[in-house]
Amino acid sequence: MSSVPESDPHHWTHPQAVPRGFLRLYILSQLVSGKVTGYGIMSAIEEKTEGAWRPGPGTIYPVLKGFVREDLARVSKTGRKPATISYSITAKGMTELQEMKQSLASVGRKERVLMRLLSDLLPPETLTRIVLSRARENSELLREKILEIPVPGRIEMLKELKLLSDTQSSWAEQELSRMAIAQRAMRRSRARRVQV
Repeated sequence: MSSVPESDPHHWTHPQAVPRGFLRLYILSQLVSGKVTGYGIMSAIEEKTEGAWRPGPGTIYPVLKGFVREDLARVSKTGRKPATISYSITAKGMTELQEMKQSLASVGRKERVLMRLLSDLLPPETLTRIVLSRARENSELLREKILEIPVPGRIEMLKELKLLSDTQSSWAEQELSRMAIAQRAMRRSRARRVQV
């Protein structure tokens, strides 16, 4: 699937190295919205990744054709030659999508484990910047998705989010206060040395 040669030492960090199973899940999920073209899927991925990744036709169309062979999607042609070919999900595809989404739940745990391993490889400043950047991005995603949760569950999630936010805010304030006290003490110590 990857167009990045494995001989490239950075191939595993390249966006094209996304596992085929994940791409398969993502493409199938896009077909739920109705008639979707291969070009539309490529554009959606490029937009979602802010231009970091745009899988080509040689990646997208074989997956779509495989879905049709497996009866997970159906093809529609509209217009004159050349006709616009679009894809939509079948009932069997919906069942497959639900099964794939359930298996995706284990990814979160794997990601946390990998992040802990990555923390041993990166300098603290670099890791902190990555985590803060991801926290901002995740915050935006969370705001979008939390509104899709039915109200009783949403209330619980919002309470949990507030508790987490309050805890992090309190910790950051304590650290800033402790550092300010330490800096004042250092300045006083320097001033005394200068006076002597």
